[in-house]
Amino acid sequence: MKGMHLGDVTLDQDGRFRGMVAGDLIIAPGRRVEVAGMISGDVIVERDAEALVTGMASGRVVERANGRATVTGMVADG
Repeated sequence: MKGMHLGDVTLDQDGRFRGMVAGDLIIAPGRRVEVAGMISGDVIVERDAEALVTGMASGRVVERANGRATVTGMVADG
């Protein structure tokens, strides 16, 4: 997925996100996503999902119920 998005975005497919989100980026349960974009809010990794955050997030990375995140990029809050 690419482009600029206003508001929260939920990714419900495996793959790569390269774009900008003016809100939270939510990784749906059970999905695997590489986040290589810019997020103005939180990156929320739902149940049994995986995220590789190589981009930037102004908020936090939140892991819920076995959600897993690996951060090699920059996260401003936490």
